[in-house]
Amino acid sequence: MTGKPVPLSLRRKSAARLAAVQCVYRVKMNDEFITPEALFEDYLAQWEADKTSANRAMSYDAAPDKSLFLKLLSGVMEKKEALDETIQSSLNEKWKKERMSPLLLAILACAIFELKYLTSGKPLIAINEYVTLTGRFFEPAEVGFVNGVLDKISKS
Repeated sequence: MTGKPVPLSLRRKSAARLAAVQCVYRVKMNDEFITPEALFEDYLAQWEADKTSANRAMSYDAAPDKSLFLKLLSGVMEKKEALDETIQSSLNEKWKKERMSPLLLAILACAIFELKYLTSGKPLIAINEYVTLTGRFFEPAEVGFVNGVLDKISKS
């Protein structure tokens, strides 16, 4: 049995979340100073160029929802210290920030920002999106960790 196709608006929001995570990861890995707007424009230019590539890596689904993408990117960069504190306070003996992947930290930063500052009463959708995204790159232990952290934050 096949389910209904996912509406374009929801696919675009998923693409925006992935794009924001990729951009935050880029900044973490390159330790570069770039404005959210410049990062946003650069990503969208790469996405557009990718559409005509024979080896499409980015643009195989829907274009990112530009509004959500820019809100996430700007917010995560603006609230970096507060998000880092929230992440740090969510850790325990098993999970140490200095041992965590920059990609996992980028996912957490975007997810926590969305839960604390953007989600209007529907945190389960955001949690599901970021947990699914985590599962695309990590093992079940990391997926469970992200799910637990986001669930705890959504209830506080």
